[in-house]
Amino acid sequence: MQFLSSKAVLYLRIIGLTALLFFLLKSPTSIFNANFSLLLGQAMRLPTVTVSNENPLLGLVALFVFGVALSDLVPLMAENTQHFETLVPVRLGFFFFLAIFCMISEYGPIANNIVFTYSFLEIWVNFVLFTNLRDEKYKRAREFLEKHGDEMREMANERVRPINDDE
Repeated sequence: MQFLSSKAVLYLRIIGLTALLFFLLKSPTSIFNANFSLLLGQAMRLPTVTVSNENPLLGLVALFVFGVALSDLVPLMAENTQHFETLVPVRLGFFFFLAIFCMISEYGPIANNIVFTYSFLEIWVNFVLFTNLRDEKYKRAREFLEKHGDEMREMANERVRPINDDE
C-alpha cells in the first residue's frame, strides 16, 4: 500500500531540487559540508569536494538543477503519467550506474562525495517513484477492466471463429 502518491513524490522532488538550487546560489558551502554528504563519502572512501562560495561553476550547476526541476514540473502539471513511466526507469538506471562508477573509479571530477550523494538520493527517489507509478498503473488497468471487461469479452467472442477441418 502506498504512503504517498507518485504526484506527491514528484512534487517533493521538485521542492527538494528547488531547495538545492537556493542553497547552491546562497550558501554552497552548506551543501558541500553537509554531514550526510561527508559521512556517505567517507563511508564509500570517496574524495571530499571543497568549493568556495565565489566559484562561477556553481551558477551553471544551479541552472542545470533548475532545468531538471522544470522538466519535471511541466509534465506533472499536464498530468502526463506516461512521460514519467518512461523516464523514471531510465533515470533510475543512469543514477545507479553513476553511483557504481563513483565507487569503482578514481576519476576526481565525477567520483566524489557530492556526485555520489546526489546519485544516492536520486536512486532512492526514483525507486519510490517507480514502485508508485507501477502500482498506480495496475490500479488504472484494474479499474478499466472492471468498467469495460464485459464489452471486451463480447468483442473477443465475436472475433473467435472455430476452424473447420473438413478437408
